[in-house]
Amino acid sequence: MAKKSAISSTKKSNTTKLDDTMPAMRGKMSKVKASVKSFYCKIQEMPLISAIVAEFIGTFMLVSGIFAVQGQPLYVGFIIAGIVLTLGGAAGIYLNPAMTIGAWVTGKIKSVRAIFLILAQVFGAAVSWLTLNAFLNSSVTDVAASGQSLFHAATPITDKEWIFFFAELLGATIIALGMSAAIRFKKSNTKAALAYGMSVLVGLLVAGWATSMSLVESNTALSFLNPAVAIAANALSWNIWPVAIYILAPALGGIIGFAIQDFLNSNSSKCDCDCANGCDCGDDCKC
Repeated sequence: MAKKSAISSTKKSNTTKLDDTMPAMRGKMSKVKASVKSFYCKIQEMPLISAIVAEFIGTFMLVSGIFAVQGQPLYVGFIIAGIVLTLGGAAGIYLNPAMTIGAWVTGKIKSVRAIFLILAQVFGAAVSWLTLNAFLNSSVTDVAASGQSLFHAATPITDKEWIFFFAELLGATIIALGMSAAIRFKKSNTKAALAYGMSVLVGLLVAGWATSMSLVESNTALSFLNPAVAIAANALSWNIWPVAIYILAPALGGIIGFAIQDFLNSNSSKCDCDCANGCDCGDDCKC
């Protein structure tokens, strides 16, 4: 009996200790949850942080998709539309440094925001290329053994570089028209996705047709209309023409497209700010 009583007392003491520690553990867990929730709420209150993350993820998805479909315009258009729908609308989802520059020059976004978005886009494209290249190099299939490489940039024909420059300029202008229109569809993600995605489809088709005679090898392209994608596809070098074709031409096209869209809609609204990320136009802003 003495042993039984000793055992029961031991169990009671252990149970008592557990009962005493449980409230303390619950209190600590509640504090941890409260801290995590507070941190999450603070992040949500920083639109720039969320925009940077969205641009990084979106550009990663875009470059991965472009490499997967070998740059086919129809598929790329649907990829853009899907990314815009997935990431919650076109306001702040540019996925293209050229479009970001166009939005910045026409006053849609501020300088600091534009710089961080472009950095996120380029970094997302680079990480996508590194990831896909790692998968390709680690493959043991016969396809990998045969020397297949990622979708990459072809070399423009000598003395015909100006054709590629204007093809990129025209294609980027078409995309900027669609991107600028997408920003105006603030209350409809579907309309924004279709406007951006279909403009990319048309832009790639037009630019691709203008440069189609130069495509003499597989897994190559001359029209990217996106500096981040061009960088990931090894399109750039220290020569003047690659920089002009893949960086300068899309940037100019982005500016021209946004400016044309603003001109066409100048009578419908006095202000076309990026309302999702703050508006500095006072009473004229119709957010």
